[in-house]
Amino acid sequence: MKTKILFTLAIMTGVMFGQYNPDNHVVTFSKYYLNNWNEVEDGSLTKLFELMEEESSKMNALDKELVSLLVLGHRDSGSLNEVVRMAEWKSIADADKSTVGAGDMRKKAWPNDEKRKAFFDEYMKYWEPKHTDLAVMELVTSRIKRNKKKITEFTVVRTVELNLKPMGDVEGGSVEEREALFDEYFNKVIMKNDKIISRRELKHYWSGSLGGGKIPVLLVTEYTNITDAVTGTGNTEVIKKAWPDEEERKAFFEKRNKYIAWGHKDIGIHTNWVKMAKR
Repeated sequence: MKTKILFTLAIMTGVMFGQYNPDNHVVTFSKYYLNNWNEVEDGSLTKLFELMEEESSKMNALDKELVSLLVLGHRDSGSLNEVVRMAEWKSIADADKSTVGAGDMRKKAWPNDEKRKAFFDEYMKYWEPKHTDLAVMELVTSRIKRNKKKITEFTVVRTVELNLKPMGDVEGGSVEEREALFDEYFNKVIMKNDKIISRRELKHYWSGSLGGGKIPVLLVTEYTNITDAVTGTGNTEVIKKAWPDEEERKAFFEKRNKYIAWGHKDIGIHTNWVKMAKR
C-alpha cells in the first residue's frame, strides 16, 4: 500500500510540474575552496594552474560519462578562494557512475603509483579538504549553444535567474506556445549573436522548490569579456535583424514576455578557466 501511494505521488508530481524531460540533461554545481597559494610551501599561482590543467586534461579525456564541464573562478561573485564546477551529464545515473569510477580513472591517468601519489600530494596542498554541493538542475538541451571555437584566454560567465509565470496566470497561454516562442528567440537571437560564446538554460530538478508560484529559470551565458557580459552587447542589433518590421517585433515580444515574471536575480559573474573545461 505504501509503495502504491509513493508511486501515485510521483506521477502526480510529474503531472503538476511538467518535469522531468528525459531528452534533457542534468547539471550539477559544486563549490571547492582554494588555500592561499602564497601560504602553500613552494606554491605559486602559475604552478596551481599547471596542476589543474594536467588534472583536467587527463581526467576529462577519460571520463566518458561527463558531457561538458565549466570550471569557474572568482570574478565579481563570491570569495577569491571559491571555485565552482558546473558539470553536465546525460542523467543522474551517469553522474553517479562517474563519481564512483573516479579512482580507477586516476589510476589510468597516472599508472605509476609513485608518480600518481606525488602528483596528488602536490595538487591537493592547494585545496581545502571539503566541497559544497550547490545544485542539481535540468539542462534544456533543445536550447543550448555550445562553444565551437578554440579559446585559450579566460572568458566571462554570467548567471542570471529569471522567473516564468505560472501558466494559470497567463491569459490564453499554453506550454506549447511558450516553448515555441522561446525556441524562436533562441534560434533567431542567441544563436546569431556572436558575442555569446555559449549559453545554457537550466530548470528546477532536485534543487530549490517548485510549485505554488513563479518557476525559476537559470541562464548561464559565456562572453569573451566583462563588458559584453554586463551589457548584453549584440542582442539589440540581432533582434532588429530577426524582426526588421517594428510592429512584428513588438508583437513577438509582447506575446513572449507575457510568460515571464517581472525582474531578474543576478546570481554571479565568474572567470571561466577555459583550459580546465570540457566542451
